[in-house]
Amino acid sequence: MRGDGSTGNGSVGFIRWSVSAPPFCPIHAYLSTLDEMTARRVRWSVEVLLGLPQVAPIAHLFRMISQDNGFEEAVGIVADVDASASRIAAATGFVEIYRGDVAGAALELLGMSDSPKVQELLLSHPTVPRGRIRLLSLEREPAGVMRDGAQAWDTGALFDVNLRALESIDKLHAAMGRNGFLSPAPITSFDFDPVSVREVLDRDGDGLCFALMERVKPPLTGFEHVSGPASWVFNATQIVSDFSAARRFYAEQLGWKVVQEASWTHADGSNCMGLPVGLAPGILVTVGVYQAQGRMEGSVEIIQFDCDGLDFSTDTPPQRGWGALRFPVSNLSDFKTRAENGGCKIIGPVEINWAPHGECTAVAAITPWGVRLEAFERQATT
Repeated sequence: MRGDGSTGNGSVGFIRWSVSAPPFCPIHAYLSTLDEMTARRVRWSVEVLLGLPQVAPIAHLFRMISQDNGFEEAVGIVADVDASASRIAAATGFVEIYRGDVAGAALELLGMSDSPKVQELLLSHPTVPRGRIRLLSLEREPAGVMRDGAQAWDTGALFDVNLRALESIDKLHAAMGRNGFLSPAPITSFDFDPVSVREVLDRDGDGLCFALMERVKPPLTGFEHVSGPASWVFNATQIVSDFSAARRFYAEQLGWKVVQEASWTHADGSNCMGLPVGLAPGILVTVGVYQAQGRMEGSVEIIQFDCDGLDFSTDTPPQRGWGALRFPVSNLSDFKTRAENGGCKIIGPVEINWAPHGECTAVAAITPWGVRLEAFERQATT
């Protein structure tokens, strides 16, 4: 079992978790079904009708949705953007919404300033304008793969991004398999009353790993307006060697809220991560999920396995795989200071056109375990 965003506080068997989830907001749910331009028009209409900005709580709601609310995109480096996009779209139902050449400032954030021309393609869930996948490929011989040869318990760099299977995890997993993805273990069921889920990992030759999750019970709510076989990308995972240090960085240094924290062993050996069945019962797994608003939306997940493994924290673009997470923020200077004080290497700030979102100022913060967090603050428009 991994971060599922269940609500409530308690302990079941050897699992301990603490979840802070906001109440359902119909305005938030409605806006999440709209493209960005339509959402802006709705916001303007509400402001006019309610006399904003005098109505501060509603104005704050709109600001919270657009920024300081988790990552907007996961950036993947691949050999061929068209081939990768075709395979991912065929399995998930995502659609292409933008393509173009990568700006020099974006390459600088990725540590790829000396790269030749780089093409990018943006995939989006067809009805939810967040949790998108930006694919990049270089017009030269592709580099190697980040976490090449790594097992799930090996540390360093981004491990996976998470999708909810909305119709059937069996069908979604089969579709991923038809499109070149392989799994380290079969679909695995986790039943820790009151939560029951099924999960599987799918990874392709570019090193892009997707964790597919299906809620069995209690019934998943809040996704009634979402169509297609898969949700948007809602969470991203990193494997760390020091859980306490990573937790301090996200929960204390950046000040993000705890969504979920848990620890367990796989008592019967069954697991989706590829741990040897005979050894899994003796390996403690510790998990934490964090996000600025305490939501399971654009959240980051850290996992520590109580066993030795290899370290891939020096792997970096242009090696292929998940290269970065992109976060819209309202105060870039504050993010930069907090990340730097937390031990991150900082690149920038740079002025960048974050296509198709517009002009921004951005920095990249690289954690000591090799995860690249890119923060974007939109420039004021007149």
